Order: sequence, then structure tokens, then C-alpha cells
Amino acid sequence: MNLTEFLKDGGFSPEVGELLAPWWREDPALETMPEFLDGGFFREYEPLLGLRESPASRVDALVAEVKKHPALRIYANLLDRWLLGGEPGPDGARLPLPVGRLGEEGAGLFSLLLALAALPRIRKSQAELGLPESCWRGVAGWIAGTVTIYKAAHDGFAGTNLQQIHWLRFSIERRLFRVGRFEYLVHTVPDWVPAVYRSRADGGVLALCRDDWRIDGGGFRVEEGGERTFLEWDGSMLTGTPIDPASGRALPGVRRTIDLEVYEPVLTPHEWVPSVHIPGGGGMTAELAGASLREAAAFFRKYFKKEIRAFVCDSWILNPAWMELLPESNLAAFMRELYLFPRTPYPQAGLFFVFGRSDGDFASYPADTSLRRAFHRLYNAGEPFRTGGMFVLTADLDRWGSGLYRSR
Repeated sequence: MNLTEFLKDGGFSPEVGELLAPWWREDPALETMPEFLDGGFFREYEPLLGLRESPASRVDALVAEVKKHPALRIYANLLDRWLLGGEPGPDGARLPLPVGRLGEEGAGLFSLLLALAALPRIRKSQAELGLPESCWRGVAGWIAGTVTIYKAAHDGFAGTNLQQIHWLRFSIERRLFRVGRFEYLVHTVPDWVPAVYRSRADGGVLALCRDDWRIDGGGFRVEEGGERTFLEWDGSMLTGTPIDPASGRALPGVRRTIDLEVYEPVLTPHEWVPSVHIPGGGGMTAELAGASLREAAAFFRKYFKKEIRAFVCDSWILNPAWMELLPESNLAAFMRELYLFPRTPYPQAGLFFVFGRSDGDFASYPADTSLRRAFHRLYNAGEPFRTGGMFVLTADLDRWGSGLYRSR
């Protein structure tokens, strides 16, 4: 099937043809029915999603429609190769769902089945490492979170946004692991993490802004303007701009000098410093969060022989505003246990995950939950939506629940 025939049979616009043209090739193998586009496949993995209402009968209707149109089978196989198989392809964020042929409900299920196709691969990949089944089963919980996001912007229809599916490749490639409430992505120290030091005398922890960060008058990072931060070292003393762990703000105009005979750096450039990723699903109590972090430290020690000295995170969830707007929330309780630090601004931070979309007029977005109302309060106050950063040292996790970096 050539590209013109594909567009017509699949109900795609000419613009989709322009997107796919550089990657298009005629391959009869692409017209075969993918294993994951099958009602039996869906029923096997559906129980792991914990959906309130089963869409199994609608999946059957979807499968029947896919059997009629080779273009849908071609597209399913291409998406599988590009988004899960790692083959070069178009930007996943630009790839459309086949709404023209399947409608909004069917297209969402089409994408959900593609996401579920990752599970048997992840199961096999992680079994080779001897990891517990809870790891790959936990990935289904992440997929369930994508269903919630899709429903929020699609009249309650079950589905998954194509732009999220690439995330599953990290689990297939054995770089991302679900341990308890959180996921952990393996990498070395990211450049957005501040310089972290601990006192040999009393165990106190201090974070300093790195060279060439720019800080506005409120202590938040900005792309341009503001105060440029820098570290000064004379061989024994280090001076820099400190960060307040409780507010996540740098202290512009303040310089802190530490004696490197007393303070030692906590992180070295090439060690594993996994980042924490927070799947949807709610129930993120401080207790579950602390348990996950402790379990993750033990997990990496047992299965990878790695001593993890810190976990880090960069997320809209760490916007310091939530501690003021939602002081009794799980988000606020979580942040009170962390060393917070500023990140560069992101005007749409959190919108997609909370509302299922980040386009159009925000004033028209629903305000039917406390978190959504908090977003509207920020918007109405003229405050930007922000991300925030955090680190937590594993040596301190035995004191989790005490306000780790506020009690010293």
C-alpha cells in the first residue's frame, strides 16, 4: 500500500502524509494484524489496569474495524516500531490518533492497546534480571494513569495519548523501574541538580546554586536576566548562593562560604543518581513515598550492587505553591520531607497531567477538584505555573517523617 492509499483507507489528512513521508516505505509485513490488537490480548492484561468500567466490548468492535482496514494495521505496526521498538520515526508528540476512521473513543482504545503491548516485553526484559514481578506489573499502574489523563480531555473515554507511550521504552530497556509508589529512572547526576555538601561535624546538608544559573528576585530560576550565580573556590573554602530547602528558592544576593575540610561533596559525577517519577493514581501519602524510597535503595543494592546516595526529581508536583495552596495535601506532606530547589520556568507545567490538555483558554478548564482549583487560584493571581526540583539523601531516609531538611 502506498502512502496515498494509506491516507485514504485510514481516514488521515494530507498533513499526516507530509509528516509520514520521510519515513514511509511499502512493506507487506506491516499489513499483518499485530498481536496486541486482539480482544484476548486486552482481556489478559486488563485486570492489571483496575478500570472501573471495562471497555472490552468496545475493544472487540475496534478490532473488527481494524481487520477491515489495512491502513490501521499498518499504522499500528509503525507506531509499535517507532514508539516501543526504538526505530527512527517521526516525533511522537506530533503523531495523530486515527480518529478519522475510528472516532475519538475507538482511537483512544487503539492507542491503549499499543501501550499494553509493552507489558509482555517489559516482563521478559525484567525477568532476565531476576526482578520481582511487582516491577513489571507496576508499569500497568502507570498505563492506568495515562487512561485517567486521556479521560479528562475526551469525555470520559478510556484511552492513552500517543505522546506518552515512548515512556514505556525506558522500562523495556531496563532503565526505569517501578518500586512501590514511584518509578525510578537510572542516570548519573543531572546538570539541573545543585551542588550538594554535607557537614562532617553535624551531618547538616547544604545545597548551592551551580555556575551560570540565573535567579530572579524571588529566588526562582529564569532563562534570562536575573542574578547570575557562580561558585568560588580558593583551594579550601567554597562560596556560593545557598538554597533554602523548605521553600525551594535560592537566596539572591546572599553568599555562603563553607570550609571544605568540614563540608564534603555528597555526589560524584559518574555515580547513579536515579530520578523519581510519580505515576498517576492518587494515594501518594508521605508514608507510601518514604517506603518507596527506602525500598528503592534496597532494590538497587540487591539487583544492581549499587549504593544509591541520593534520589532526585524535577516535576510540576514540586511547585512550592502547593505547600501554601494545599497545605494539608499529600503533595505538601511529601515536599516537607525533601530538600527543594528551583527549576527553570515552564508555563504549562502540570496542565496535561491534571487536565488532560494544555491548549486553549485555561480560564475555561474545569475546577472540580482541590488540585484543579489550586491551579485556577494561581492563574487568577497572575502567578506562573512552575516545576520544582528536589533531592533526598538515602542516608537520611531513616528520619523520614521528621521534616528531614527543616529540623537541622
